[in-house]
Amino acid sequence: MPMSTSSLSGILTSNFLNLLRSGAFDESKPISIMSEYKWSQVVLLAHYHGVTPFLAKGIEHYHFDDNLNIPKEQIEQVKEHLKTSPSQGLSDLYVASRLHLHNKEMNKQLQHLVSQEYSDPERSYETLQLLAILICNVESILAGRSSLRGLIDLGRYLRQEGDKVDFVKLERWLGQTRMMKMACLQGTLLAEGFGFTKEELPFVSKFQPNSRRWLLRALMLGHFANHPTSTGTNMHNGFALSSPGTAWRTIRHALAYRRLAPGETISTICHGIMRGLAEIDE
Repeated sequence: MPMSTSSLSGILTSNFLNLLRSGAFDESKPISIMSEYKWSQVVLLAHYHGVTPFLAKGIEHYHFDDNLNIPKEQIEQVKEHLKTSPSQGLSDLYVASRLHLHNKEMNKQLQHLVSQEYSDPERSYETLQLLAILICNVESILAGRSSLRGLIDLGRYLRQEGDKVDFVKLERWLGQTRMMKMACLQGTLLAEGFGFTKEELPFVSKFQPNSRRWLLRALMLGHFANHPTSTGTNMHNGFALSSPGTAWRTIRHALAYRRLAPGETISTICHGIMRGLAEIDE
């Protein structure tokens, strides 16, 4: 049965995020005792979002915490999934030279600035890498796929390599591609979900209001976009078109971001529908 927004509120959300925060960022926050059912939902959420390795590490950190009453079989389930998780570095997952936007005008601008930076003898690979993570997360968010793994990758990169990034250049690029507000949203989610401070997010001019609502929306995508029983078009290629209701729900999700990226939102919707219809015809 699909999760409801209410089922992700309170204790379940707090435990899920705190375990991920520990596993991804080595920060310890209190967790609470939960029912076996809620722990099963935490494990499923981690699977849906592709963040099981961070959950597993977080569980290890809380091994001696009496409030970690997760059933042993669920811990084994996490460890088993961990064995099959591919090991990839950020440079493999987020490649600046392969970036694209669906809006033709903005994509042309993106390709130009990436090409220009690569040809610069004093190019900043770290700044390009951070841009790649931000743009890939925008694509995931607008297409209705989970962006939680991408957000964690963003946070980890900022803390590990942030001192090498040219944030003046990055802000100029975000302005040229009209992605500044979407980047600010990602910073808002890092602050709300994982405790990042404004000082750690130099590219964020201001946090988005209603940050808790945006965070719950991001968590819900883990169930909506990647549910193992989902049918229809793969979300990575287009919108799910298994039914008119599913297609409309995906479009409505994308429209929620229209204020933050109007041109890219509409272009993503059009691309998703056309790609999905083309695959159905095949």
